[in-house]
Amino acid sequence: MYSRDIKMRKRFLMNFCFVVSLCLLTVFSSCKDIGGLFKAKYQRTEHTSAPIANVAGLNVETDVGSITVTGADVTDCNITAEITVKAQTKEIAQKLAEEVKMKLESSDDTLTIKAVRPAELKKRALVVDFKIIAPRHMKLDCSTGVGTVTVSDIEGRIEASVNVGSIVCHMVVAELDLSSNVGSIKVKYADTAPAACKANITINVGSKEFTTPPQLSAQVLAINKRRLSQDRQANNCGW
Repeated sequence: MYSRDIKMRKRFLMNFCFVVSLCLLTVFSSCKDIGGLFKAKYQRTEHTSAPIANVAGLNVETDVGSITVTGADVTDCNITAEITVKAQTKEIAQKLAEEVKMKLESSDDTLTIKAVRPAELKKRALVVDFKIIAPRHMKLDCSTGVGTVTVSDIEGRIEASVNVGSIVCHMVVAELDLSSNVGSIKVKYADTAPAACKANITINVGSKEFTTPPQLSAQVLAINKRRLSQDRQANNCGW
C-alpha cells in the first residue's frame, strides 16, 4: 500500500512538471511572438537647407540616433535626416515615419534642429540620424540620448552630450565641453589651433583620448567617475 502511494505521488509529480513545462513553453512562445510584432521597420530620408546669414550657433537634438556635423565653406546649413520607425507592421511603420517632421527654429542668433514625432510614436521606436554640413565658424550644441556625435572641421565652440554613446571631435580649434554617461570621447585638435584653449571632458563609464598639437598650451578638465577602461593622451595634456 505504501509502495503504491509512492508510485502515485511520483506519477502525479511527473504529470505536474510536464504540464508546467508546456505552460512555460506556451508563455515563452507567446512573448516571442509579441516581440516579433514590433520588428517591422520603415526608413525614409528628408533633406532641407536653412540660410544662416544672421546665425552664429547651431543646436541639434535627437532622442535616439547619431549626429554628424561637418564644417565647410558654405553659406547655408544643409541638413539630411534619416528617419527609421519600428512598428507592428510595415504599413504602420511607414505611416508613422511619414508623420515625423524636421523642425527648424530660429531664436536670436541660434538655429535649433530637431525631429517632431506623432504622439502615438514612442521614443524607443524612432531613430533619427542627422547629417549636417554647416559653415566652419558655427558654434555647436549637440545632444542625443543614445547614439554618436561626430564633429569635424568646426572652428567655433563645441558642446556635445550623450547618455549612451560616443563623441568624436576631429580637426577642432576652439573650446570644448563634452560629456558622455556611458561610452567614449575622442578629440583631435587641428594643427592650426590657437596657443591657448579650454576643454571640459566628463565621462562616467568609458574611455577618453585627447590629441593636441605639440605647441598647444591647453587648460583641460577631465572627469572620469569610474575608470573602467584606459585613457590615452597624446602630446602635452595630462588627465
